Amino acid sequence: MNTSVKEVEKFRYLILAVQRQGNRMFHALLNKTGFTPSYAEVISVLELRQPLTLKDLGNLLICETGSPSRLVERMVKDGWIEKMIHPEDSRFVLLQLTIKGQEAAEKVKIIEGEVYGWIEKQLSEKEMQVINDKLGKFLKDFPIHETLIHRGYL
Repeated sequence: MNTSVKEVEKFRYLILAVQRQGNRMFHALLNKTGFTPSYAEVISVLELRQPLTLKDLGNLLICETGSPSRLVERMVKDGWIEKMIHPEDSRFVLLQLTIKGQEAAEKVKIIEGEVYGWIEKQLSEKEMQVINDKLGKFLKDFPIHETLIHRGYL
């Protein structure tokens, strides 16, 4: 083992590796459903908070940066999401899940449960709390910190 590797470098690459493996695992489980991790996140957020404006949805997404307009348009075209006129301001639309999207939300929950079950086999609740506290501290100076707060993760 190379003992000259600095802890900060090790930290960086371990974070990258965990994120990469987590994405691979999640993507592999989602593959049979026909939607991507980005679709799954939009579906999960809408299921909990619908209806939302495009801007509000974008402010809650973690895996997508910037406006999710292209992603949402694909999901509307594919029948996962529907648009409706905002009842208080006709210049805006609200997004909500279609029946197909609601059915997908149930599948996403099952798949997320599989991922969470695997994680819980690797780490105790206490270990996760310690790691989560440290990662939250690490992210506090970045815009994603606000998104994590709005989602209830910090």
